[in-house]
Formats: sequence, structure tokens, C-alpha cells
Amino acid sequence: MGLLQKLVNKLSLRKKVEFGELGNGSIIKSGLFFGSHNTKIKSNVYVGPDSYWYGHGGIEIGNNVIFGPKTTIWTVNHNYDSKVSLPYDEVDYHKKVIIHDNVWIGFGVIISPGVTIGEGAVIAMGSVVVKDVPALALVGGNPAKVLKERDPLKYEAVKAKEDFHY
Repeated sequence: MGLLQKLVNKLSLRKKVEFGELGNGSIIKSGLFFGSHNTKIKSNVYVGPDSYWYGHGGIEIGNNVIFGPKTTIWTVNHNYDSKVSLPYDEVDYHKKVIIHDNVWIGFGVIISPGVTIGEGAVIAMGSVVVKDVPALALVGGNPAKVLKERDPLKYEAVKAKEDFHY
């Protein structure tokens, strides 16, 4: 076994992440999850590899949510409007991120503090989400904008089947 492989194996033995809640059927591949005790994940959630979440402000994830690889969720920001120091002071603003049921978040998506993503939304790969996303919206870009909407009748019919898979 080479030196590089030994180092990779050693880094893989890091402390197990303890989420505030982790529902049945949820799979967390890998990543860095700061403030994980403030993160609540419901059932059948899949988090792709190399995720980077800073959850000190709180993260709530509903049922049947899929995250592609390399997603980022950030829940804290600094006070840039300081009268004391630049570029910001010691004040942190904590803003919870809420992701409702049946959401698909693509590869490399970044979610900013305080954002709520509505039920059934789809976030295109590489998007930067800085504002709330309505239910059933497909959004993409930087900053993410609504590109189209899912058909609500079709969505409700599939949802009624309760046959989730990923």
C-alpha cells in the first residue's frame, strides 16, 4: 500500500458525523458537515459525495430529497455593515435553510443562508440559490432563477403512489 493510499485511509477514519436527526432510509455518502447537530434530515434523503455544509444556523431537510455530489449549504453570514472593523466584525447572522419534501438538488449547487426551497422543486447543477424557491419550480443559474414549473397534476399523481426510489 502506497503512502498516498495510507493517508487517504487515515483521513477516512475521521469522527463519525452526528446529525440532530437522521431519518430512516437516508444515505450520507461523504463530506464535511459543520454544525451537524443543528441539521435535521428526514427519511429517504440521499446526500451525494463531497458535500460541504455549514449548519450552525440550522438545516431542515424533508423526506425524499436527493442531493448530487459537491453540494454546499451555508447558514451563517458576517456583519459587513460594521462600525467597528472591516471587511466585517465578529457578529454572525444565523439563518436556517429549509428544504421541503421531494426536492432534487443537482451537482455543485450552492444554497445561501436563509433560503427555503419549496416542495417538489428541482435545482439545476451548478446553481447558486440566494432566494426562496417556490414549490414545483425548476431553477438554474447564478443567481438561480425560475426556468419553468413542474406540472402540478402529474406531480400529485406520482406523489400519491408513495413509491419513492433513488
